[in-house]
Amino acid sequence: MFSRHSSEIVHRDDDKNNETSQSSNFPYEVDPDDHCESPLEAYEHIVPLLESYCLRIRKQCKNKLSIYDPYFCNGRVARHLESLGFPEVYNRKEDCYTIWKDPSLYPSYDIFLTNPPYSADHIEKLMQHVTSKDNRNKPWMLLMPNFVHKKSYFQQLITNTGQLPIYLVPKKRYIYQPPPTMRAKKASSTHKKSSPFVSMWYIWGGSRQVTDEWYRELQKHQSTAFDIARSKSALRDLRRKQKVK
Repeated sequence: MFSRHSSEIVHRDDDKNNETSQSSNFPYEVDPDDHCESPLEAYEHIVPLLESYCLRIRKQCKNKLSIYDPYFCNGRVARHLESLGFPEVYNRKEDCYTIWKDPSLYPSYDIFLTNPPYSADHIEKLMQHVTSKDNRNKPWMLLMPNFVHKKSYFQQLITNTGQLPIYLVPKKRYIYQPPPTMRAKKASSTHKKSSPFVSMWYIWGGSRQVTDEWYRELQKHQSTAFDIARSKSALRDLRRKQKVK
C-alpha cells in the first residue's frame, strides 16, 4: 500500500512557457503531443466498477482501494480520482519501464488504471506488461484509441493469455486537455484540446468471472453516456448500429 496523495503534482511555472522546457522537467524522454489529461467524465464512467471491486476484495471504504497509473502527465488523474472518492493513487514522475524491471520498486496495487502515451510503441509495451505472467491475473482498465483492439499484437497477447476484456465505448468523444505550456502554440485549437483518436476503455477484471461481473454492472448503469461490448465482433456490430442511426 502506498501513501495517500502519492501523485507528484507539477505546478505551472510562468518562466518556463514552452514545450522544450516543460519536457526537460521529466527524467525520461517525452513527446509533448502525448501530454493530454483524461477528462473527469472518463473516470466517472468506471466508478461503478471501482466500487464493485471494493466490495469484492472486502475494502468496504472505497478510499482504501489502491490504484496504479504508471504514466505521469501533470497529476490530474490523481485529483480526478480523489474527487470521486479514490485518493489512493500511485502516479509519479518516474520511468515506469525501469520500475517494471525491478520488483523491489514495483508498487503494490488493487487496480491498474491508465491512459498511456499513444506515440511510438508505448501501447504495445503496456499490453505486453499487463499480459505478462506476473500481471495477467490482475485487473486493468486502459483508456486507449479505439483501433488498438484491431492490432495484431493486441489480439495475439490477449489470446495467448486467455484474457477476454470488455469495452466501454463513450457515446460522446472524450476531450483531452494538455497541461498549460506543455505544447507549442498550434493554429488548430483542436490539436490543443484533444487526441486525434477516438478512445474507449479496455477492461479486464483479472479473471473471466470478475470481468463478467463488471459487464453486468455496466449494464445496470448503461445510459446515453456509453455503450459496452464483450468482444471484437460486438464492437463491429456496435459500429454498424451507430452508422445506421
